[in-house]
Amino acid sequence: MKTTKRMIALCLILVLAFSLAACGSKPAPAEPAEPEPTPSMALDNMLKAIGDLDFEEAQKYYAGDMGSVEALNEGADSPTADVVTRMLREAFSFEYTLSNEVISQDGQTATVDVNFVTYNMGEILGEVLEALIARASVLQQGGMTADEFQTQMNDIVVGIYEDIIKKAEKTLKISVPVKLTKVDGEWKVDDLKDSLDFMDGITGGLISYSESGVPGM
Repeated sequence: MKTTKRMIALCLILVLAFSLAACGSKPAPAEPAEPEPTPSMALDNMLKAIGDLDFEEAQKYYAGDMGSVEALNEGADSPTADVVTRMLREAFSFEYTLSNEVISQDGQTATVDVNFVTYNMGEILGEVLEALIARASVLQQGGMTADEFQTQMNDIVVGIYEDIIKKAEKTLKISVPVKLTKVDGEWKVDDLKDSLDFMDGITGGLISYSESGVPGM
């Protein structure tokens, strides 16, 4: 009887030992494969980089010259350069969604819709200029030197802009179909320098506003 019990115990020990060995020898789970890049991913990466003002990173996903976009962020050589630069930074704070990705049958070209929601910077700039012109006419009567006048104007335009931007909301909506082409196996956004809608989307309508012949632009 004791021999039988010992045999059963030995069998159980062996079974347990083999079970533990089997568990320990299981292969490590394979790491998830990297998702295959898509046109939407390339466009998303470019837009995120532009929003971060990282134009060198954005260039990686763009077939055109990102320098033309970067130039928009350089501000202006004027007494109000500081506020112009800030306005451009807030213009680049756009939000967006991507939709309707369509890839051609040969897999070499694609289109993706980008839907921008941003500040209407053209409208905001119009309000700033209107208020500034009214104040400037008063200042010109004060008998100040040119340098004093420019300093005063800079302070005034900053104050005006601060008051307006505090109340502003992102109400401007622009939808743009964007074309992409596969280059050396990677998706690149086609040159967009002639796309007014896209440029307005990333600047809050400043491009259309500047081309409308408004004073000071």
